[in-house]
Amino acid sequence: MPGRRKTMFYLLMIILLIGIIVFFYLYRGKIGKIFLPFIMAVIISYMLHPLVVKLEENNIKRSTAILLIYLVLGAMFTVLVIFIVPQLINNTRELINVLPGITLEFSDNFNGMVRIISSSKWPEDIKTAIFRELNNGVALVENMVLDTLKNTLSGLMKTVSTFFDLILAMVIAYYILKDAEHFKHVSLSLVPRGWRNWLMVTFREINGVLSRFIQGQLLTALIIGILETIALLIVRVKYPLILGMIGGIANIIPYFGPFIGAIPAVAIALIESPVKALWTIIAFIIVQQLDNGFISPKIIEGRLGLHPVTTILAVLVGGEFFGIIGMLISVPIAAIIKIIGKRTIEAIV
Repeated sequence: MPGRRKTMFYLLMIILLIGIIVFFYLYRGKIGKIFLPFIMAVIISYMLHPLVVKLEENNIKRSTAILLIYLVLGAMFTVLVIFIVPQLINNTRELINVLPGITLEFSDNFNGMVRIISSSKWPEDIKTAIFRELNNGVALVENMVLDTLKNTLSGLMKTVSTFFDLILAMVIAYYILKDAEHFKHVSLSLVPRGWRNWLMVTFREINGVLSRFIQGQLLTALIIGILETIALLIVRVKYPLILGMIGGIANIIPYFGPFIGAIPAVAIALIESPVKALWTIIAFIIVQQLDNGFISPKIIEGRLGLHPVTTILAVLVGGEFFGIIGMLISVPIAAIIKIIGKRTIEAIV
């Protein structure tokens, strides 16, 4: 009887978990807006926690340490707004203005390619297959450009809202960092005693995974963004700041990120000359080799403990259901699911 009751309990927990997942998926838009400041707060907390611990070790109160870090970040943000943001805005505005011209240029090149293929002596079925694939490729690129423009414009419209979300997130992060032990004890008090040890071990491992991912990936993205911006300046590609930033952010996506981040820069360079496009590709390859050989291994030791096949599958699933955001968060979510599954099986067996 106790065994049957235990089985029913686990079955109900699984059904409840599936129900929660379905609910979150169906109402992901509204839930995303509500939880965005909390998600940002968690990311900020993971980024700042090592600094808070270091300051605490130097006999500085935790609350004072957090405020000191916020003060330094505020000063850095002010410098960023004064010197970097105007350049970034100018790069973005110029890039949006020249996008129609870039599209026209590629359209002319595409039409020239079509004329060459049409006048060739290739069999008609081969020509038809080539034209079909070319049209599919053009449609894909046009959709990507339109989506980019829409996202950029909507992003500019939501800048004020995002700023307020960031301020709220920093307030929440302050309390998460300051009262971390309090939240831990309250959470454990809501869990049955028999589950507490499992919960502590599981969340300790999840905490380590998220910490490595968030801190490591953001630092890596910053370094890659700076290196790619410098590389684009050397190659003399237009809009190096915005293109380097896109490359750095895209680098967070495992395997596919470097290719996604390189496409805009190579496309811009190709408008000027094929040689410059080739040098841009070489520059991105060199930066990526530096990342794979030196930067990532030093910053993110051990990564997330996922097999490459699992990582690729997680990125594809995340991209299919949730787009770019899904690709960014799919890998740590897969790692968390793996940890919970492993610990649950160990507890049952």
